[in-house]
Amino acid sequence: MKKVTIKDVALQTGLSVSTISRVFNNYGDISDKTIKKVTLAAKELGYTPNSAAKQLSSKKKKIIALILNEINVTPGVAMPLEVLGGVVDNLDKTDYEFVFYATNSTKQKQKSLKQFCNERDITGLIIQGLRISDPYYQELATFDLPTVAIDLDIENDKVGTVSTDNVKAAFEMTRLLINLGHKNIIFINGTKMATVAQARESGYLAATEHSQIFYANFSENEAYQWAIDYAKNKGFKKEDAIFAASDIMAIGIIKAFRTLNLVNKVAVAGFDDITLASYITPSLTTVRQDIRKISEYAVRNLICQIETGEVKHRFIPFQIIERESTSMS
Repeated sequence: MKKVTIKDVALQTGLSVSTISRVFNNYGDISDKTIKKVTLAAKELGYTPNSAAKQLSSKKKKIIALILNEINVTPGVAMPLEVLGGVVDNLDKTDYEFVFYATNSTKQKQKSLKQFCNERDITGLIIQGLRISDPYYQELATFDLPTVAIDLDIENDKVGTVSTDNVKAAFEMTRLLINLGHKNIIFINGTKMATVAQARESGYLAATEHSQIFYANFSENEAYQWAIDYAKNKGFKKEDAIFAASDIMAIGIIKAFRTLNLVNKVAVAGFDDITLASYITPSLTTVRQDIRKISEYAVRNLICQIETGEVKHRFIPFQIIERESTSMS
């Protein structure tokens, strides 16, 4: 007689093998209706789960998930990929398994963070790139699964954080521009809906008494158009400087300045030190973040939180990198 297998139960019920397995291993996210259906089919077929396999599969796996929000991979802008690579490299040194999930606001409305973690039996979570308006950001305020947020300000003492000190970095870059003789420093921010953008804006405001703030949605094209429009409507002066909250926006401004013949007449600074920052002409003065260290401590602090319950908050050191874009002719 042919031995009845779990595949036969799956065919009988119309369910997947993984669902059948989860029923027999007593996972908590299976409905009573499904359990009843599977149990009845197994009884009718004469299927008995292998006790050794069941015992093996029921051992608690330790799974860490990385969730990145709205990944837009622009050439030379590698932060999401650097975070992913850094997390993978550091988890390879542990006995934790890894799950990666790319999300956006639409997906978040369809499936809650808690549901995502329950379905995959997530032990701990690293999350990056959320906006204040995102459902997952709001859910983190009451989240109790071990979690480390990268570049996010979460009002929940159960959620750890790892980031650059964005306030301090923006303050120091603004002071550098002032010390170079620039009296009118314009800040180009990304959006009001990102905590990292809010922090950089706070640092800029703390460093200058004469503030001007505009928004370009962390977009090269929008920053380019802003510079064209500002030159047309107000005009740039020699003492002006532009501090953009991301390198990609700063690069858009430099491209506009080529069109306007303002290169090396108005200083431009950025934030991140992406690959393109050192290759554009003029090369870009910027804040260098250590993304590999941020990823390393995100993993390290999350494992500490899982194993000891200790929630940590850490700033990773940054560097101000001076290049040609703030050297005026």
